[in-house]
Amino acid sequence: MKNFSKTRYLVLVLLMMMVALTMNADIPPQPKNANELVYDYAHVIDSANLAVINDSLQNLYHYNKSQVVVLTVESLDGMEIEDFCQQVFQEWGIGDKKTNNGVLIVVKPKTETSKGQVRIHTGYGVEGVLPDLLCKKIQTDSMIPAFKENNYGLAIRKAVTLITPSIKGEYPKDIAAFLKEKEEERESNARIAVIVYVILYILLCGLIWYFFFMPTKKDWYSIMASPIYAATLAASSSGRRSSGSSWSSGSSSRSSGSWSSGSSSSSWGGGSSGGGGASSSW
Repeated sequence: MKNFSKTRYLVLVLLMMMVALTMNADIPPQPKNANELVYDYAHVIDSANLAVINDSLQNLYHYNKSQVVVLTVESLDGMEIEDFCQQVFQEWGIGDKKTNNGVLIVVKPKTETSKGQVRIHTGYGVEGVLPDLLCKKIQTDSMIPAFKENNYGLAIRKAVTLITPSIKGEYPKDIAAFLKEKEEERESNARIAVIVYVILYILLCGLIWYFFFMPTKKDWYSIMASPIYAATLAASSSGRRSSGSSWSSGSSSRSSGSWSSGSSSSSWGGGSSGGGGASSSW
């Protein structure tokens, strides 16, 4: 009986390995010539837009070595587009290894049996100038309307027109206003969160003091003063504790997971991504 269970377990492991190998096989192999930045394997980009996209990406690369790659595929073969992009990004080594200034734009066209999907996948080094919210805005405002009209070349060209100046730090007025609005919104939410935290902290300390440490004489002065006194006491106690110990504030980042990095040729930079970016479908 035990041998039978071990056999089933071994078969399950082998099946999982076969599935993993099959998924890896669906990733397009790394092109030998990294000077080409557009790979239209789905054949959906017209020649006029293709020339404009190529020129824009080549000019950006010569400007600051940022590598933006466009990839269209007929199918994701059952993979989530986020996983597909991450694996392509890592195996191709998009962007410079030191600065991680790569961007991958993947488009899977819509068919009669499947929805269309697009993702802008960013390297570590460009997440600050090309945040996830901006990637999403580019998709919803500029790409999806053109995709719905079956104009894939125009959609990708519009995205590249917004991505390239963003990487240079030269935001168009509407994009700059959008980022400023989101930054102000984030700061406002942070201030509100701090105020709420302080109020809840004082109330909690007051309740603890009132029910566990309150003197028997429960006059109004003691009741009103107890939260402030308890908060002060707790803060000073916390300060004494923290003064004797050091804490390292590690940098948080998205986990890139376990991806096999294919053998990179000398023409590709070996850049990495932490999974930043945004996805949309239509």
